[in-house]
Amino acid sequence: FRKGTSQKQSPFLLTMTNLAKNLTDLVEQEAPLFGSFLVAHTISPAKLFQFYMDSEEVLSMKSITDFTRHISEKIDDSDLSDEAFTFEISSPGAERPLTNRKQYGKHIGRSFDFVTSEGLVSGKLVEINENNVFLIEQTTKEKGKKAITQIIEVPFENIQSATIIISFK
Repeated sequence: FRKGTSQKQSPFLLTMTNLAKNLTDLVEQEAPLFGSFLVAHTISPAKLFQFYMDSEEVLSMKSITDFTRHISEKIDDSDLSDEAFTFEISSPGAERPLTNRKQYGKHIGRSFDFVTSEGLVSGKLVEINENNVFLIEQTTKEKGKKAITQIIEVPFENIQSATIIISFK
């Protein structure tokens, strides 16, 4: 029901919402069997459900393919929906911000743009300690002066967004 009205949610939206929840639950439940976890998902009005998976190690195409096949078999063996729908499983890709603490370890040594509660921090992720404090090496260079390198501590809970800086050097 919408607030302040007695209108019911449309059957289509209700079906899509239930299907989305059931698919998401299934993917989250089965992901650990493949050493992965769900980081994001999208739903389109055309009944396309996209799930973005990652792992603490490098995520291979074989792993994604095996997981997709496994989920497809689970869907075929269940009664999730009488409606036709499409689902896709992939890695989030390097251009998507990291959203889960478990994603960072394999990216130590890479350069990032971190949006924090204090502002933008750019630099190389050099360490993550047991207190979830991320150590970022930031090098600044002023014209005609030597580069200055400093280590900045950023608590994980202060990170609002973290995007890998893609470099082709």
